[in-house]
Amino acid sequence: MQTSESLSLDASGTKLGFPASTLALEAEASGDVATSPFIAFSQRIADRLDFLLWPEATTCELFRPSASDGFPGKLGGEASGYSDTTGLVMIAGSNDSTSAAIVGALTFDTRTGETHVVDPRVRAVLSQPRAFATVTDFAGEILVAGGENPVHDPSQPASELRGTAEVYDPATQSFESDLVALAEPITRQAATTLQNGETVLLGGRDEALDASNVVQVISPGTRKSTLLGSLSVGRDSPNALRLDDGRIFVAGGTDATGNPIAALEWRDTDASALGAPWDGSSSLPARYDRAFAALPGGGVLAVGGCEARAPLSNEDCTQWCAHGCPPNPAPTTNQSYDAYWVAADGSISTLDFPLTAPQPILIPGSDGAPWLVAAAVDEANQPIPGSFALYRFDPWQNGFAAASADLDFDADLSSSHLVPTGLDAFVWLTADSSGPVLHGARLGTRSSFASDGALVGDSTRPAHLAPDHPPNGDVSYDGALHFSQLASGGAVTCVWVDDAEYADFSAQIVFSSESAPTLRLGSQWVSAADSPDPSSPCRLPALNAVAATTSTLTLRREGAHITLSDAGASNSCDLDTTLIPARIPFGVCQSELGDVTVTQITVTRGD
Repeated sequence: MQTSESLSLDASGTKLGFPASTLALEAEASGDVATSPFIAFSQRIADRLDFLLWPEATTCELFRPSASDGFPGKLGGEASGYSDTTGLVMIAGSNDSTSAAIVGALTFDTRTGETHVVDPRVRAVLSQPRAFATVTDFAGEILVAGGENPVHDPSQPASELRGTAEVYDPATQSFESDLVALAEPITRQAATTLQNGETVLLGGRDEALDASNVVQVISPGTRKSTLLGSLSVGRDSPNALRLDDGRIFVAGGTDATGNPIAALEWRDTDASALGAPWDGSSSLPARYDRAFAALPGGGVLAVGGCEARAPLSNEDCTQWCAHGCPPNPAPTTNQSYDAYWVAADGSISTLDFPLTAPQPILIPGSDGAPWLVAAAVDEANQPIPGSFALYRFDPWQNGFAAASADLDFDADLSSSHLVPTGLDAFVWLTADSSGPVLHGARLGTRSSFASDGALVGDSTRPAHLAPDHPPNGDVSYDGALHFSQLASGGAVTCVWVDDAEYADFSAQIVFSSESAPTLRLGSQWVSAADSPDPSSPCRLPALNAVAATTSTLTLRREGAHITLSDAGASNSCDLDTTLIPARIPFGVCQSELGDVTVTQITVTRGD
């Protein structure tokens, strides 16, 4: 089976030899055509595999509207998001009540580079003016939900909230005329897409509260919105992430008095409520503008943000009063910033964080390593006002390092104007003296369809593997993975094949210890003898005892059926299909039976 091609740049029209079932492509152009490589990634959308070559780790100007374009407006209140099933970035609506931008939109196709302005001066735009709405993937279309009327009436005590959502059809490059009625009008909410393709809206401001606890789910099949319980605490402008294990993580935002919220909350894969400790009983120190990013295995990285006190004259926390500064005078100490690793089991670890990050931006990154946009510093390690730098988190070192990418961030960059478009790629909207500008950057091409050979080797860190807890003794790496024996009742540390997800596949785990590792498929355990979850349907009886210097544990997945074999013996089980999506991540974990040393992990796709 052919898996790669080498072509000249003038080989237009060449028929590639890839299998018809190919789901994704990676591409690189290098040599005399450029001073640095151009890279691309594409996954199959509507039976096509288009891709756009980007200069690696360099800022691109993607779109600058002409004088005849009616969108974007003056930058403020736009909703923005990325649709994975269409490959489109959308920016929609505005708080610029002096222009027609309040019903306009802009799409950028990450596969082809095409930009389309849904011009406010013609039809097929938003049916209602919207500011502070949300944009989410909607099963091959795009959903723009909620928001508020940016045309404010001074005689009214509050803005008019939107109780509808609108659907954008990429095929017609227009919004559908039929609106989707929301269960509750809402604005400034968080939104994300669930594993089943539905959109969940969380918190924001509703008609009764400036910090809403409403949770509603919108189905692309029925075009109906349904209330689904309440958040543990009302949140204005919260953050929401869909984690690797499918759960929804909700954090940040402010309460009705403008103070930052410390409580953390998880929702189930269908956005329903979970019990303790996922119900808001865990917390971090309260911060304005703290940033969050998902980590492998269902964890979260939390970075920076400003303390709930008025800033001193030498501190760069100018956004505080927009959130509602505390009424009492501030302490006299300088502002400090922090970072935390929140593991999938809810445990929280403090990370060393020497950076200045009053309004940080976290961007999903490959290899379990999110990118951080934070303040640039001078030679004396003092922040440079209005200047940004790019850093990267290293999960094996529990810290951050400056990135080598040459990205030119403008001084007015904000998290609401930066849109991740998958791993290691993002676009952002800024404005210069001539008006709005859409920029972009691609820093890598790894994706959930990645194919890897051997995943453990002789290097300072394993290839494409990342731990789901800080590696503080439970797991280490020196060319092999070493797991300590799992303490009874202790939190399990797993090392995941990061970023990649698998349908049918086989994995070979070579280990040189007397004990075999425990394995993990998404949220479910697979074990040859022990399992941290006694109710696991794949808690298999012991296989053959290890007699050689090394042994190989082989796992095969075919749909819901799992086969585990070792030294000629095998056992099988069936996963609970109600708990797993079609594609799931794969991890290797500690064992209750003893220390484990893994010398090689090889994963082969079968789909």
